[in-house]
Amino acid sequence: MTHWSEWSLIYESFQPNQEKLREALCTLGNGYFATRGAGHEARADDIHYPGTYLAGGYNRLQTEIAGRMVENEDLVNLPNWLPLTWRINEGDWFSLHTVDILSYRQELDLKRGVLLRSVRFRDEQGRQSALATRRLVHMRDLHMAAVEMTLVAENWSGDITIRSGLDGRVINAGVERYKDLNHQHLECVDSTVLDRDTLFLQVQTTQSKIRIAEAARTRLFQNGEPVGIEWEDKTEAAYIALEGTVSLKKGERVTVEKILALYTSRDHAISENGLAARTAISRAARFSDLLMTHSKAWANLWQRFGMEFEEEADEENRKASLILHLHIFHLLQVCSPHTMDLDVGAPARGLHGEAYRGHIFWDEMFIFPFLNFRMPEITRSLLMYRYRRLPEAQCAAQAAGYHGAMFPWQSGSTGREETQILHLNPQSGRWIPDNSHRQRHVNAAIAYDIWQYYQVAGDMKFLCFYGAEMFLNIARFWASIATYNDKLARYEILGVMGPDEYHDAYPDHLRSDRHGPALYNNAYTNVMAVWVLWRGLEILELLPEDWRRHFCEKLSLTEEEIRLWESISQNMRIVFHDGGIISQFEDYDRLQEFEWETYRARYGDIQRLDRILEAEGDTPNRYKVSKQADVLMLF
Repeated sequence: MTHWSEWSLIYESFQPNQEKLREALCTLGNGYFATRGAGHEARADDIHYPGTYLAGGYNRLQTEIAGRMVENEDLVNLPNWLPLTWRINEGDWFSLHTVDILSYRQELDLKRGVLLRSVRFRDEQGRQSALATRRLVHMRDLHMAAVEMTLVAENWSGDITIRSGLDGRVINAGVERYKDLNHQHLECVDSTVLDRDTLFLQVQTTQSKIRIAEAARTRLFQNGEPVGIEWEDKTEAAYIALEGTVSLKKGERVTVEKILALYTSRDHAISENGLAARTAISRAARFSDLLMTHSKAWANLWQRFGMEFEEEADEENRKASLILHLHIFHLLQVCSPHTMDLDVGAPARGLHGEAYRGHIFWDEMFIFPFLNFRMPEITRSLLMYRYRRLPEAQCAAQAAGYHGAMFPWQSGSTGREETQILHLNPQSGRWIPDNSHRQRHVNAAIAYDIWQYYQVAGDMKFLCFYGAEMFLNIARFWASIATYNDKLARYEILGVMGPDEYHDAYPDHLRSDRHGPALYNNAYTNVMAVWVLWRGLEILELLPEDWRRHFCEKLSLTEEEIRLWESISQNMRIVFHDGGIISQFEDYDRLQEFEWETYRARYGDIQRLDRILEAEGDTPNRYKVSKQADVLMLF
């Protein structure tokens, strides 16, 4: 059962079939790294998936698929810092799946950025215990995270053995349809015990050579005082743990604090990431102190980013407030003030898992308006991620036979096209060609982001040094991809995909003399290309004269090319049908109507209609169906 207040997402029962969704929704992060909301005793299996992800932490691997070698760049699952479990009197290690759960409550406290859990349970020997945990990923100190666990012996006395570990044996296995891809991204560099209560693990990504160091300190307390305990280290390849035993009497409690310091070789102002992690953990405060400074950081964020409903707080408005707060909370865990100091974009699925392999698409267009009016410095840093990859976009345009800059549909570490060549249809088990790299409208989205940022921030310095160069290169790309149709006296854009991914090619009966995959004259793409060209001309007028002259010289931008932009803008083809309805693309009106009721009756859930049709040997390209808004994006 799920309950809510305006500031808390609350689960009051343990539902194994819902755990992976809950773990995503209960992710904690700070813009630098994030950890999914799996229980600290859980291991990756069909029910749970602990995962920790670093902003910009990518690695490439190659896999032979369907007789060809493909390369995938993934956001890497970092060593699991959560492992913290226990057992009573040499019994089994604790698992929610092997005890009788008497009560259960899990709460995501959005106001403070804390994940809380309380469980009362009875084991096979009839021993009743109460467990309470609190977890945070520190919003002020981007390298720190912590978990506090309190265990109460309700009706028993005995020895309890605590195990705290760091697990570098993790792989990327969070998405079922990627299971055939190689997924071993990490290799162990070092693992050791520091002092008597601190673990240290250092790993490296296999291709990108990013080094990740984790140092974790585990201490026990009773009645607020430290408990002396003899730790024994348990070490395997890429895994290190401490085990220690303490006695409890009926009614007594013990509190365990595990504090983490995480550094990587991507960090600034460090000598070496392992040394930085060891130094940070030696200086780390207790959980209560970290909680206080973390909560203050979140309070400052909510003061700037918070939104409230003015209407009377009835149940529907409280639920709407929770949804609003939940969305803002997760956005700020991906794009926080820390983002300003990082060379990262905004992954379409955040830092919450491995879907879309952590890549950056065009989704930032939908979050920039929110960020622009509250902390435009974050927007600026995300645009700088694009600017640093402008040379790669220019090379991509040239390789495709165009001018200017052609940014990729999916971007990762370098800004090259990361869209997969093949993708798996789990419905049919077949690997099929992926044409989504032809969604060139991502370039219009980036240009739109630049212009929106400038409009809100009035940052002429950014426009002169970075934004205008990107924008003009994108405008040049659109001018070069447009072709002139003598018969129609109109410019056209051929061989692209619009936002609607159900349509990536023409069905056989409409191919005629059309060559290759993709579509002709997607309305959204064509209109946005015109918008970019007009805004490009406006930017040239806005720039101070010396900067205008600078860009004309740097880009060899001539008056003839500028007149071409004007001509394309005034003569772009937009296809209409049925007396004035904008066609999604040329000949859209000649597609077949779809038998919606038949397929709903046959399959029930038809959310992934593309997979269903492909499994039947059919394709959504034949029908008037849509996966995403396309023409509607213009309104």
